[in-house]
Amino acid sequence: MKTRLYIIMLWCLTLLLAACDDTKIPTRSRAFIDQYFPESSVVIVEMEEDDKGMNEYEVWLNDGTKIDFDLQGEWKTVARKKTGVPLTLIPQQLITFVNTNYPNNVITKFSRKDYGYKLELSDDMDLRFNKQYQFIEEVD
Repeated sequence: MKTRLYIIMLWCLTLLLAACDDTKIPTRSRAFIDQYFPESSVVIVEMEEDDKGMNEYEVWLNDGTKIDFDLQGEWKTVARKKTGVPLTLIPQQLITFVNTNYPNNVITKFSRKDYGYKLELSDDMDLRFNKQYQFIEEVD
């Protein structure tokens, strides 16, 4: 019984602390979340180091969405496994390419890269595009 009470108290404390976490992220990041994920709320905010050694914010929403932001609050990666990344976030040219060539897939991850954009599909296929939305390559 004490263990169950302890777990419940720990869970409540986590929720209380998580409710305050969204104040840690830049205003630009908060606006992005409000625009593309209006029904969701921030659960966790962590400062992480990206693959280039730069700090970034890693934000988790209550619907399972994970968003990486740079220190200025610009989004870098949006991952949403269950329902896919909101199509309003993805340029129409990329959506058209996926719908034409991979019609049975959902875009589960969308990233901005130095070379352009990277999409991950529900079948774990990665697609790379340049900054002009032209297809570069497919990676298994």
